[in-house]
Amino acid sequence: MDSFFEQLFLAWCPGYRPDMAPDYLKDDPVQAYGMYAFRKGVQLGISLTAGCLWDWLD
Repeated sequence: MDSFFEQLFLAWCPGYRPDMAPDYLKDDPVQAYGMYAFRKGVQLGISLTAGCLWDWLD
């Protein structure tokens, strides 16, 4: 089962690049990548919610 999640992670999550981090987190790549992943997760959740509600409103 762990290899399944590893494959999903490698397919969906880009590797860390310093240019994706805000300037104030350049020296902390772990927190910068965590913030990036959290932001992408929230965007996905909002998109899924909006898609589900859109069908419900019709």
